[in-house]
Amino acid sequence: MGSLQDQLLQAGLTTSHNAKVAKSEKRKQQKKQKKGATSNPSDLQKHIQQTKLEQQKKAEELNQTRQVSLKQREQEARVKQILEHHNQDAIRGERTFNFTYQNKVKNIDVNEKTQKALSSGRLAICVLEGQFYVLDDEPARKVAEVDEKYIVFHVEPENKPKDEDDPYADFEVPDDIVW
Repeated sequence: MGSLQDQLLQAGLTTSHNAKVAKSEKRKQQKKQKKGATSNPSDLQKHIQQTKLEQQKKAEELNQTRQVSLKQREQEARVKQILEHHNQDAIRGERTFNFTYQNKVKNIDVNEKTQKALSSGRLAICVLEGQFYVLDDEPARKVAEVDEKYIVFHVEPENKPKDEDDPYADFEVPDDIVW
């Protein structure tokens, strides 16, 4: 007995042309399977769909990083504009004001009035790109709203309730004492 194909040819149920076509299709299918390709179109569609989803996720992640970068640059530009516009230029003087920045003691030369304002919280020291700026309290608060990392030195004014039993409550502390 021969193969199924020979039996079908002898019985007259198929032609030699149909047998050759079936044989070549079978050979093509086996060749594709060896290469790893599938002849099933649904598998190919699934693969294409999965690739599209991966590309879409990658594009969304890239877009998200771009948005974060853009927002960060926008914040820096806003802070820079506030710092340059509200910087106090008439603060230079003969006194040295010390403050800490990145665990190091830094100092700027200021006048007496500026030193008192910095100590009382009416002025603040901000930094951008290694340069220090002295700002009034209100612009410093705007900078702090954007990001606290730009504020180097800012004293929060204390709103202590006055002690009723304090015998010296009516006496002011003089401002002209220099230590």
